[in-house]
Amino acid sequence: MKQIDEVRSAADIVKIVGDYVKLRKSGVRMTGLCPFHQEKTPSFSVHPDKKLFYCFGCGVGGDVFKFVMLIENLTFPEALRRVAEKSGVTLRESVGDETYDATARERSLLLKVHEVAQKLYAQQLGATAEGRAARAYLADRGLTDPVIAQFHLGYAPADGRMLTARLSEMDFAPEILEKSGLVLRDAESNRRYDRFRRRVIFPIHNENGKVVAFGGRALGDDQPKYLNSPETPIYTKSRVLYHLDRAFGPIRKLDYAILVEGYMDCIAVASAGVENVVASCGTSLTESQIRLLGRYSKRVVVNYDPDSAGMAATERSLALLLEEGFEVKVLALPGGLDPDSFVRQRGAAEYRERLSAAPTYIDYLTERAVASHDMSTPEGKVAAANAVMPYLARVPSPLLRSELATRVAERLRLDERLLSDELRRAASAGRREIKGPSADGAAASAATPAEKQLLRAFLDSDELTDEFLPKLIEDGDTAGLVTDGLFRRMLSARGGGNKLDLGEIEESLNAEEKRLAYEALLQSGEAPSRNDVSNCVLALRRRRLERERHAIQNEIQAAERDRDLDRLAKLLEDKANLTKELSKLAGA
Repeated sequence: MKQIDEVRSAADIVKIVGDYVKLRKSGVRMTGLCPFHQEKTPSFSVHPDKKLFYCFGCGVGGDVFKFVMLIENLTFPEALRRVAEKSGVTLRESVGDETYDATARERSLLLKVHEVAQKLYAQQLGATAEGRAARAYLADRGLTDPVIAQFHLGYAPADGRMLTARLSEMDFAPEILEKSGLVLRDAESNRRYDRFRRRVIFPIHNENGKVVAFGGRALGDDQPKYLNSPETPIYTKSRVLYHLDRAFGPIRKLDYAILVEGYMDCIAVASAGVENVVASCGTSLTESQIRLLGRYSKRVVVNYDPDSAGMAATERSLALLLEEGFEVKVLALPGGLDPDSFVRQRGAAEYRERLSAAPTYIDYLTERAVASHDMSTPEGKVAAANAVMPYLARVPSPLLRSELATRVAERLRLDERLLSDELRRAASAGRREIKGPSADGAAASAATPAEKQLLRAFLDSDELTDEFLPKLIEDGDTAGLVTDGLFRRMLSARGGGNKLDLGEIEESLNAEEKRLAYEALLQSGEAPSRNDVSNCVLALRRRRLERERHAIQNEIQAAERDRDLDRLAKLLEDKANLTKELSKLAGA
C-alpha cells in the first residue's frame, strides 16, 4: 500500500494523460477530448492537485492508475509498474511482491500453455485427414482461409492425446496442465487426456490479445454441441468478450458496438467488414461484460438470434444495458436467420443496410408488445404498456424516461398520464435507477446548488463530513432527493473513521451519481466553508419541511372532503407546527 501511495504521489497525471490526450489549461483544470468515446466538444477533465480525471460526457473517471489501466488495457499491477516507470519510481521487493510474483509466474505459464495449444490446434487443420475434414466443414460454413487464419481457428483431434502429449514433452508441470483446464485427469487410472476432442476450436483472447481460453464446436452429433474452457486463474468467462481484442479500436472510433451471441455469428459479421462486433462467449451477458464494453462506448446494437431463446436473451440483456446507462438498439433479422446465416444467404451489404436502420430498443419492444396483444381493447393496450414499463423504469434519466413514455403512449394510443403514473409508482418502490418524483410528487429530479455544494464539501473535508452528514441523513433532509443514495454511500464509506475516497465507492454508484460526484470534486474555485455548509444544510431542511407541509395540505383537503373532523384537527395542528419551524429557519 505504501508503494502504491508513493507512486501515486510521484506521478504527474497531467504529463501521463498528456501522452495520450491533447490537454489545454482551463482554470485549475486541464481539459481535452475524451479518449474513451467520440466527441467534438471537450468534456474530459484532469485535476492536477487532486490527481484525478473525469469525463462529463461518458462518465469515466478515476486516478492515474485507472487511466493507464483503461487506456492500455492493463491489470492494476501492470498499470502500477507502468506508472512507476513513467514517474521514475523503483518498486521494492517485499513479501507481498513475492506472493504476487509467484502468482504472476503461474499466470505466465498458463498463458504459454494456451499459446502453444492455439498453434497446435491451428496446425491440425492441414496436418491430418481428420483436420482437413474439419477445414472442409469451416469452408462449407463460408469461412475462407484468410478468415480462418485471422481468427486462429483450429481443430482438436478425436484421440484425446495430441495436446497432452505435446505439452508434457515441453516439460510443463502436470499441475499447470490441469490448472489450464485443457488437460483432464482420470481419477482411477491417473491418466491425463485432452479436454477438447473432435471439435473445431475457437481461441478466446483477452483485451491484450492473449489466448486465455477456447471454445470447441463438436463435429457430428457429439454433445454438448459447444464446449468451453472452464474458469482458470487467467480466464473468468463473465469478464471476457469474444473478439474485443480486435474490436475495441473500431468500437471506440465508431462509438458503438454490435453484440451477438456466438463465435460464428461474430466471425461472420466481422468478415462482412463490420469489425465493431463482440460476442459473450457462450454465456448470458453479465454486468462485468457490460462494464468492460462501456470503456469503449455506451452505445450498442443487440443482434441476437430471432428464436424464442434469442429473444429472451435480448430482453435480459436490455435490462442490464439500460441500468448501466447504455443507448441501445435492437437488430432483429428477418426470416428467422441468425447473423451468421443472414450474412451467408443475403450478403454483407444487406446486413450493413439493416444494421444502419436498426430501431431503438423501445421501438423494438413496443412493436413486439403490439404484436402480442389485442390492441382493439383497453385491456390489451394496458397489457402491452405493462410489457414495456419494466424497461422504461430502468432508464436512469428522468427526461429520457418522459420522452420515451410519450413515444410509447403515442404508439399504443394510450393517455400518456397512465404511463406517467406507472413510472411514479416504480419510483415510489425505491428502485435505484429511478430519479423521478417521489410519492408526494414534490421531490426533485435534479440536484440543487445546495446539494452540489454539500457534495463538494464532504468529498473535500472529512471534518465537515463528520460534523454535518450523519445528522443530515438522520433527520431525513435528503430523503427523496436525487443525491440521497450518494450521501448515504458516502456516510457508510466514512464509517469507522475511514477516509472518504471516491475511488472506493465509485463502483457502487450509478451513472448519474458518479457524474454528480466527479462534477462536485473537480469544480474550480474555493471549497465551501463551514458557514457555507451550514447554510446548505438549512436549505435542504427548509425544502424537506416544505415538502412535508405540501403533503399535509393534500391530506387536509382529503379530510375536508371526507368530513373527518378529528383527523382534520390533527393535520391542521401538524401544519401549524411545520409553519413555525419554517419561520424559525427563515430567521436563522
